[in-house]
Amino acid sequence: MFNSSYTRRTSYYLLLIAFCCTSAACKKFTDISAPSGSLVTATVFTNDHTVQSTLAGMYTTLFNSDGYDFQMYLNDMPSASADELVDYAPSTDTDPFINNALTVDNAYVLMFWTDLYQINYQANAIISGLQGSNGVSTAVRNAAMGQALFMRAFCHFYLVNLYGDIPLVTTTDAIRNTSLPRTAADSVYQQIIADLTAAKSLLPGDYSLSGTTGDRITPNKYAATALLARAYLYTGDWANAAANADSVIGKPALYSLQSSAGIGKVFTKNNSEAIWQMSGSSKGYTLGGQNYYYAAAYQLPYLVLSSSLLSAFEPGDLRYTNWVNSYDYDDGTGSITTYYYPYKYKQYQTNTTAAAEYYTFLRLAEQYLIRAEARAQQNNLSGAAADINIIRTRAGLGNTAATTQPDLLLAVEQERRVELFNELGHRWFDLKRTGRANAVLGATKTGWTKNAALYPIPRGERNNDVHLTQNPGY
Repeated sequence: MFNSSYTRRTSYYLLLIAFCCTSAACKKFTDISAPSGSLVTATVFTNDHTVQSTLAGMYTTLFNSDGYDFQMYLNDMPSASADELVDYAPSTDTDPFINNALTVDNAYVLMFWTDLYQINYQANAIISGLQGSNGVSTAVRNAAMGQALFMRAFCHFYLVNLYGDIPLVTTTDAIRNTSLPRTAADSVYQQIIADLTAAKSLLPGDYSLSGTTGDRITPNKYAATALLARAYLYTGDWANAAANADSVIGKPALYSLQSSAGIGKVFTKNNSEAIWQMSGSSKGYTLGGQNYYYAAAYQLPYLVLSSSLLSAFEPGDLRYTNWVNSYDYDDGTGSITTYYYPYKYKQYQTNTTAAAEYYTFLRLAEQYLIRAEARAQQNNLSGAAADINIIRTRAGLGNTAATTQPDLLLAVEQERRVELFNELGHRWFDLKRTGRANAVLGATKTGWTKNAALYPIPRGERNNDVHLTQNPGY
């Protein structure tokens, strides 16, 4: 157990996250230094206090990267790349993603790369610092090492799914890192799995690292387990994917699905379905709600849900009635057009009280769908159907009609589509990892090519590292 002074101090530092802001400079990832005020080298880890300060800096970078743009657009841009979001009018920001026509100079492609490697750098610095320090207590060392390994895995997971083969950066050695080539995706996943496996053994099974607030904003053992289940699913290790998802599902005292009546509260802070969240703004709005505020208020929508996604919902699906909202736009001539937009997060910038919603990175429903898919792949067809039906029942729907393995896998794809839409790239990644991107997007998007499944390596990164090759088609 962690002593009370540790949890109080950790709580204090985590509370700083909502008020601190550090922007990731658009520099080569291997040359990025720590944010101002952060402590990252091994020599400063002389006591528990310095470790906790450094952890706070790492989370601050994640939570406040580029003024929140990183989190917002990690939802929206992959959704646009897939078949979830479209824009009303031509937009220099989203059109390249919607049309799968990205270039090596795209600012958002660079932002994802830079921010993820910035956070990864801080995680590596913490790991290195802990390995070389003797003045840190065992409890703090284990907790910090577990969190840093988790964050390194998180960064590598998103990098490999956005770009494919990537430089695998596990040190802060600038000389070595400036000439790293790309590592095959399979090897990157091996490192992700190793990091998460180690993190599981080091992190507590509760949320004591968040201090006395009870917030679920610090990854614990089950956050590592949940992300590990996802990593195993993506690599086709069905047995381990099911086992790890089962470990999370099997903790009902800590995690349980919101009821049908409470489905609108899935993204509220500290709810029973949340596994890992990010604290909201001190002014009371969440990133998701803020991003669609303008569509709900007074002007044309920025992004709207695609007709194909809207038609994917079955009649009576509570996810549609609770997580989709509409906006009637009057063009001034009396012509009214109704637009539909994501409504998972409902707090906008006009709120003045503390945020009731927290941005959610990991939640329990995904674990049921991971286990369903893994079970279907192992020919546990009744088990797969049972997991699908748990999600469907919560959504107010009847049991799945699927009984064969191919039909159950398509049923999982369908449930993932309507359950996890506009959440951190799930649909985009699902279509690619299952080999369905060409069939699905090729049928709905003009000019789709298989090369669009990977984002380009930013031009500046290749200019700085001659060993970085480019993805095909760019």
